Amino acid sequence: MNLRNDLRGLGRALRLTARRLRVQALAWILPLWLGMASFAPAYQDAYFSAAGDAGGAGGNAVVEALRASPGTRLLYGELPDPGTIGQLVQWEGATYLLVCTALMAVLLTCRLLRADEDEGLIELLRSAGTGRWVPFLAPVLVIWAAVGVLAALVGGTLAAEAAQIESLPAAGGWALAGVTAVVGWGFAGLAAVACQLARSAAGARPLALACVGVAFMVRVAADQWELTWLRWLTPLGWRDLVAPYTDDDPMPLAACAAICVVLVAAAGALYAHREYAGGYLPDRATSGRRWRIHGYADLLTRLSTRTTLAWAAAVVCFAALFGSTTEGILEMMRDERIAEYVNMLVQAGADMMEQFMSLMTVMMVLLIAVAATGQAGRLAADEAAGLVEAEAAVGVPRRRLFLMQAVSAAAVGAILLVLCGAVLAAVTATQVTEDHAVARAFVFTVTQLPGVLAAIGIALAVVGVAPRRFGLVWAVIAWSAFARLLGGMMDLPTWAQDLSVLGHYLDVVGDPDWVPLAVQTAIGVLGTAVGLVAYRRRDLSGAG
Repeated sequence: MNLRNDLRGLGRALRLTARRLRVQALAWILPLWLGMASFAPAYQDAYFSAAGDAGGAGGNAVVEALRASPGTRLLYGELPDPGTIGQLVQWEGATYLLVCTALMAVLLTCRLLRADEDEGLIELLRSAGTGRWVPFLAPVLVIWAAVGVLAALVGGTLAAEAAQIESLPAAGGWALAGVTAVVGWGFAGLAAVACQLARSAAGARPLALACVGVAFMVRVAADQWELTWLRWLTPLGWRDLVAPYTDDDPMPLAACAAICVVLVAAAGALYAHREYAGGYLPDRATSGRRWRIHGYADLLTRLSTRTTLAWAAAVVCFAALFGSTTEGILEMMRDERIAEYVNMLVQAGADMMEQFMSLMTVMMVLLIAVAATGQAGRLAADEAAGLVEAEAAVGVPRRRLFLMQAVSAAAVGAILLVLCGAVLAAVTATQVTEDHAVARAFVFTVTQLPGVLAAIGIALAVVGVAPRRFGLVWAVIAWSAFARLLGGMMDLPTWAQDLSVLGHYLDVVGDPDWVPLAVQTAIGVLGTAVGLVAYRRRDLSGAG
């Protein structure tokens, strides 16, 4: 076959893939873009608002405190000298941007490159006469384009802000845009390799996400041991090679882009020699052992155990990581200018310990809300795969299917919250004990259960009414994270920030406010009831 036949229909496949991906891509791109746009003005107002301080001079006490903190070094890496606004943006803001870009690239690649094959869409595409390379190239190119759009928006916004902020040169903004692009492309390439190695999307997704976790740990090791060569082995370390707002070196960008091409080429080689719907790794999705199942609840528990254990391991690791930074970050927050910056992120007027614990537990509960919501959404995925139809055919009532899924999701959320709170409190106890730090670490985490239940209720309502629109649930989670973590920096009104499933908790100090928790619980119950009524009345979509 010649190249023309192998690429036949690529243009139409690109347009179709872009059309399918537009909502999910925008749901990732817009919050990340708006968040990056807010960092530089926030730094200028909080850290460099003193008269005559333009954000470019050395000797800033706040910057020195950030640089000296072991906790911030662990999370964000090494803050370059002298600590200008641009360097702060690429240090803290870009850390969030690059990790989220990596997650976007990984999840979208696994969805388009492997889940479509599992669902038979690739077979349908090939039967329409497209070339053999089209099902591989179309998803990769569209995802690279989505990452490129995000990078262009970030670079253009930072370049525009350079006109108002002296120490934010436009060249640094475009260098950071280049880093964003190659990091996203690199993780898309890694995810493409994972999709060829694994035998299904269910196997490829955790493998690709594990690559993100390993990449972060390698970046931390490179920073702690000051090993420059180690940064080449992790896309999350490429930022320090380019050094936006410091060196703006284009040569590492070119080398990293070449690495991305090599990763995609390797994935293509694996694709060319792989059987359709097959893989290179052993198939662990099935087992020859016979299970003695005692009802649908037992079956659901067994099927969910491996995923729940994976989430539990992730929660424990992040809780231990965040807890280990408590003492260093609290020491920094004693500076008035850092305290002013924190006031923009969380409620002003609260004491320092409450602000810190609120911010830290929101990030942890965000992870748990994703896990619990995903568990609730398994019913929609099972329905699309035809499993619900098979279960109903053997006499399991649809009402039981729905309610057991709801109970399972709530149980996953509760177990992970207790586990997270316990680990966070235990590690915090080794760092600081004043101001009820240990009790607050546990109570702030566990009392956000109503928010998790609200997210589950919304998810179940969508499953009951329109399971194909489950992406709306992720939009709710994304808005909740944006409102709580960046709403203050974006000057969102208080009522808009409160429209979140995250960040409502009880405090061990003062009178508890039960109203937000009661409202969230009511939303969870109402969403579950609406979903149950709709689910019992509508037709099953089935696998066909």
